[in-house]
Amino acid sequence: MHDNAPLPLSPDLVLCDPARVNALHDSGLSAQPDSAMDRFAAMVRVQLRVPVALVSLVEPDRQVFPGMQGLPEPWATARQTPLSHSFCQHVVATGVPLVLSDARTSALTRDNLAIPDLGVVAYAGIPLTDTRGEVLGSLCAIDTRPRNWTDDEISTLADLATMCVTEIRLRLATRQGKRDRDRSDELASQLDRAHARNEILLSAAQALAGTRTLEQIRHEVSWLVSGDHRPSYVGLVVAEPDGTLRRVAQPGRTTTADADEFAVYRTDAAMPTAKAFRERRLLCFEDPAAIEAGFPPAIGRLYRELGLHATACAPLVGSRDVLGVLTLGWDRPHELDSAERAVISTIATYTAQALERVRQLEHRIGVARELQEAMLTDLPTVPGLRMAARYRPSEADEAVGGDWYDAVPLPGAPALAVTVGDITGHDVHASTLMGQVRSMLRQAAWDLPGAGPAETVEALETALTGLELSATGTLVHAHLHPGGEAGRWDLTTTNAGHPPPILVHPGGRTEVLTAHDVLFSHFGIRTRPRTDLRTTLEPGSLVFLYTDGLVERRGEDFDQAIRGLAAFLSGLAGQEPATVADAVLAHLVEPGGHDDDVVVLAIGT
Repeated sequence: MHDNAPLPLSPDLVLCDPARVNALHDSGLSAQPDSAMDRFAAMVRVQLRVPVALVSLVEPDRQVFPGMQGLPEPWATARQTPLSHSFCQHVVATGVPLVLSDARTSALTRDNLAIPDLGVVAYAGIPLTDTRGEVLGSLCAIDTRPRNWTDDEISTLADLATMCVTEIRLRLATRQGKRDRDRSDELASQLDRAHARNEILLSAAQALAGTRTLEQIRHEVSWLVSGDHRPSYVGLVVAEPDGTLRRVAQPGRTTTADADEFAVYRTDAAMPTAKAFRERRLLCFEDPAAIEAGFPPAIGRLYRELGLHATACAPLVGSRDVLGVLTLGWDRPHELDSAERAVISTIATYTAQALERVRQLEHRIGVARELQEAMLTDLPTVPGLRMAARYRPSEADEAVGGDWYDAVPLPGAPALAVTVGDITGHDVHASTLMGQVRSMLRQAAWDLPGAGPAETVEALETALTGLELSATGTLVHAHLHPGGEAGRWDLTTTNAGHPPPILVHPGGRTEVLTAHDVLFSHFGIRTRPRTDLRTTLEPGSLVFLYTDGLVERRGEDFDQAIRGLAAFLSGLAGQEPATVADAVLAHLVEPGGHDDDVVVLAIGT
């Protein structure tokens, strides 16, 4: 049910249904904190990036929150509200998801007291049901401002709701099991084993939901099967676009020459994993003789060298294709019963879903970074100036954004306009806006011959407003013109809230150009015209421009970091711009450790 949906019919009849009320009681969940439910709320809050997430169960006269993250006081302590503050009651009444981009505009919710009292504006809730389909409540994500929920966000919320439903149903099954235990000790034992298997599957869903790399998938799966059934070996084989299968390396495990030989192989190879891949079914080999009887001697030797006696190979079947194979191996003979086979098959299903998400993520990241890098400029040749630029993309997942540099000759005598900027945001949309802003600023510099950087940036802002482009951020825009004496250059800069340029004068003295105006396109904040700063560069000077990813670190003072950068640049006085740019990146950008894009532009006279 989405925005402007009709009002549900007779919700009281649903909320007071005896079967539903009994299921709520049997779940053992109410207005007391529950660690598992809090964990689901935390997963929703992190994965959907919302301020508030709730596991909400709706009783006949109130809603309670056994799982809660981000709710303001006094509601956070009470962990409950009356139905006058409940959106989740509509999910229970209708039995379908409720997705609202702005609850204030929906006839269903605009008078709900959760809006003024709890700050609820955007809402997405997925039903939580018992084994009979009774809706007990909802897993919901809440934002305090309007929000257009994406299909991926709703899909992620639905996946997490499925996991939460599994946990609730486990508790209901456990309660029923306790009732039956008095009648049959054997039945109780069977239920305990079923509960343990379901716990494994719940752990699998939780562990694999947040994986972002193939190595993380293999690592998480290795800890899923515990107790007497725990495998000594977990292998992950993935299908590559060229039609081969590649084994994901296991850190810390020494491989033999035979194992290395099978690191990459064809899908028609005479191997258990390749056979499981081709036949799309779980294959189990309960002792070495089963391997030796069905495959060439080299495969038997490989499994002996890996110390494997029993093996299960489960295909990872995605929405379209088989994505790979999950291998579990035991260092002793091991007979897999039907229940354990079902567990392995289900874990393989979760693994396939995680692998599909990783592949999609890798593709999105690759496309976004190619787009961003394609829009960066080849530096022009300007007599009397030497330039070098470097771009280092963020190593955080999908954290591509709007960092850019530009250098373009100006009309007339040898003159140059340069820009380093950062569009607000860390997604493909920010990269797209960056390309538009860069092109518009170039045109403004050409269409206003003789204008200074400040006037050029103001022209950009006027165009952005007229075209209703919501591009905001920071930038430094500078013009360089030959000075009156040989080798001298006149530098004019305007700074729209960007980290300050650093000048390195001949001999090593540094100067930080701290003067700046507000961020660009923030007309409601800027109350006066932008200003230009003029400086004369002697021969042998260097201008160093950069984005905040170079110096901004969590928990560190920003100004102190800039002073440290200036001190480091002082020691590089007289070096070529390319040498300076590479040295700064090597000094300040730790491989694998930066979560923001970095751009540097060095210009020498």
